[in-house]
Amino acid sequence: MAKLPDGRLPIEDLLATSRRVSMNTNAYATVLVAPYEQWRASAMDRSYQKELAKKYRQLQKKGALSFSCCSDSAAVLETMEVMRKFRGPRFHAQGDGDLLQRPEYYGFYSDVALRGLGSFVRLYAMKMDGEVIAAVLGLCHRGSFLVIMSAFDIAGYKSQSIGALMFEQVARDCIERGDQMLDFTIGDEPYKKSFGAQPSPMWEVTQVGSAAGAIALFALKQAPWLKLAAKRLSDLKVQPAHTATPTR
Repeated sequence: MAKLPDGRLPIEDLLATSRRVSMNTNAYATVLVAPYEQWRASAMDRSYQKELAKKYRQLQKKGALSFSCCSDSAAVLETMEVMRKFRGPRFHAQGDGDLLQRPEYYGFYSDVALRGLGSFVRLYAMKMDGEVIAAVLGLCHRGSFLVIMSAFDIAGYKSQSIGALMFEQVARDCIERGDQMLDFTIGDEPYKKSFGAQPSPMWEVTQVGSAAGAIALFALKQAPWLKLAAKRLSDLKVQPAHTATPTR
């Protein structure tokens, strides 16, 4: 069981297994305070504030810029489709696959966004001349907004730091709604600290149930790349056999 937050239920006691071990990665969250200007001044370096303000002005000059939280199913489906389009090349370039490229995962997350619309889910969209150029999907829970996934038109707006500008607008909206926490969740991406997010360790618990499991665990510890290889292998789809069309 991986990605266990710090300071939570000691589930290893229930499983009668060894103590949890560090995953060598963290989750990040920033405390929100109202008004937005106060949070921005306390969470972000002054130079970074000026940099983003300059890039936001540059972005505004490119066309009609808008930011909103999707409020109907049509907006959700449009934004999810664009999110899938932007994430494909990005994760392919990093050498890993993107779950949204698989129909079953895309259907699942789209269904979550639709069912949770107006309650436990928010899907934010930034548009330029009516076209989605950035999106953030997350869950709302007890005054916190927890980011699940995001996507940006990096190719079209790389010099404007569109990802950072998007999260700045997300933070503003969260504060205006009365949220107390913007949780970027797991991952050590540097941009999170730029918004005043603090790291929280992530843990994992392992319980071996058989001799074969013990051998597998040993192999994974000796060669972690096996885990990644197994994941990529599971992503491969068996292609149907091609039957040649007879010629006359």
